Amino acid sequence: MNDQSSILDGKRIFKATNVRKIHPVFLNLAESLSHIDILHYIKIYNARLCASNQLSTDKKKNPITAMDREDIIGVELLIDPAISTVQFFSLASSEKGYGRKIVKAVVSATPDDWNLVVVMDSSDGFWERMLEEYPRIVVF
Repeated sequence: MNDQSSILDGKRIFKATNVRKIHPVFLNLAESLSHIDILHYIKIYNARLCASNQLSTDKKKNPITAMDREDIIGVELLIDPAISTVQFFSLASSEKGYGRKIVKAVVSATPDDWNLVVVMDSSDGFWERMLEEYPRIVVF
């Protein structure tokens, strides 16, 4: 389990201002994703985590995870500790190989007794390939 103060550096890994107590799974996911060199920004919210190569330009400075942009590499995870679930809400990878790295990082940081889910698959085969490597992921 990670110490919150050692993970949250305020530059690469930071939290939303309304976040008070951070569940350890959020910290594990943030640390795991931080090992992917291109994910420069990782932000923890109350019920989600976003990581991206770019930040929004508004005052909120949110990692951009829009799948419709050709210059974005990022992920948005919805996390619910009450039901032990991590949901891949969006995954964008404008460069080949980073989607796989992101999935690997998330799977490795998620406790074995937690659920990993993809509610909507519009990936054109990506999640089918990921299921072969990570059968604990459930795609609806």
